[in-house]
Amino acid sequence: MAQGGEAVGPFAAADRVLWSSHCGNVIGAVFDARDYDGDMTDDEFTRLLDYIRIPSVSAVAAHAPDMGRAAAYIADEIVRAGGTTTLHEGGPHPFIVGEVPASDGDRDARRVLIYGHYDVQPPGDPSRWISPAFEPTVRDGYLYARGASDNKGNFWQVLCAVQRMRAAGTLPVHVTFVIDGEEESGGDSVVRWIERLDALPDVAVIWDGDQVEAGRPAVQTGVRGLSYRKVTITCGTHDGHSGLYGGAAMNAIHALMDVLDAVRPRSGRVRDELWAGVSAVNERELDAWASLPSGEQALAEAGLLPADDRAAAEFNDRTLASPSVDVHAVWAGDADAVKTVIPSVAHAMVSIRLAPGQDPAVVGPLFTRLLENAAPAGATVTVENRGDASPGIMDPDHPMMVAAARGLGSVGEAPATPVRTGGTLPVFAAFTAREIPTILTGFALPDDAIHSPNERMLVANLGTGVRAAMAMLTEFAQ
Repeated sequence: MAQGGEAVGPFAAADRVLWSSHCGNVIGAVFDARDYDGDMTDDEFTRLLDYIRIPSVSAVAAHAPDMGRAAAYIADEIVRAGGTTTLHEGGPHPFIVGEVPASDGDRDARRVLIYGHYDVQPPGDPSRWISPAFEPTVRDGYLYARGASDNKGNFWQVLCAVQRMRAAGTLPVHVTFVIDGEEESGGDSVVRWIERLDALPDVAVIWDGDQVEAGRPAVQTGVRGLSYRKVTITCGTHDGHSGLYGGAAMNAIHALMDVLDAVRPRSGRVRDELWAGVSAVNERELDAWASLPSGEQALAEAGLLPADDRAAAEFNDRTLASPSVDVHAVWAGDADAVKTVIPSVAHAMVSIRLAPGQDPAVVGPLFTRLLENAAPAGATVTVENRGDASPGIMDPDHPMMVAAARGLGSVGEAPATPVRTGGTLPVFAAFTAREIPTILTGFALPDDAIHSPNERMLVANLGTGVRAAMAMLTEFAQ
């Protein structure tokens, strides 16, 4: 049992929000609890719905009691697998560490650490949801709910795999579950815990990824890092009357445009100095790119327009292996009023994604200086560091990566594809920084609308993910 936490045991059924059987006409699918052919059993599926209904939104303080219920619920599920659990208080919300021994009790069994998170994104505007965010509903073969994919429905697959193998006496590895409560709100408690680990696992698995496309699993070989900044420009002590001073007085929004222009990409490429440290792409990954959906298709399916005439052709290089800069928000003045002022203060949120090989301790300060130095004379610019995260990379030819790909590919319609993801996942970088072989995978799909209204998970992928996880754990033990 991990040190420094409070022991957690089974939790009362009264603490749960149970899925009512009267919803069966909406679900439109029944799973026989006797089936172990790859589909979720009725019991597994019902417990997942129960879990999803808990609105465990870590970024909203009012949901703190729900976070506690979700933590208790998932700890209870680890106990169901024959494990012990520890509650770690490292930030606003705890994380759970669970230990599930190999079925034969072998203390020398290979040790596999499996990471997921029990918190979810806020649902946003309820009017944009076809069905309520925390009322899981199946439509046209998809399970719709906040957390259906990210990460409750995804992580549930590997959890069920461990539960099934323990029940059958076939779990060949020792599993350590680490289930985060702050992944969606920027917490670093788990990262700090990883940095302090004395006994390292043989392999870490982050079951929070997606497939390339339906029937084609992925072993994701790398993540990008991030340096996030808030920029504030101040020009004078008061707003001005644009009739009296327009054309003569400095406008904070204009000054902000100059500052942001200093880091804005040209033809999809950031400034040369912001490329410091970018590593080359493995040949196997380059080969895999050729088999991925086209950039034109990826943009179109996301409802996005290409940034320029080369964006679609260069999509994989730009989003997986290169740094990129984006402005996320700009605000000043009174946006809804007809108000003829010259604003004296303007703000923006801007970030740079860091490619594998880059160091936020090097690129982050350079990014800040470029923003600061672009302010016009007389203006005051303040650049606040709102967070840095490192990138991470894995060699697709590492034996553990090969074993994972073998297991995952055994249940798909195509072999598992080694491919990076363009997002940022600090826990991946924390594992790889300690030279722990790290597998990022899962059975979500790119169009599952994570972080958006109508998040979903293909119901068929739930059972496929369980079988894939069982095969992967078996491969690790070889």
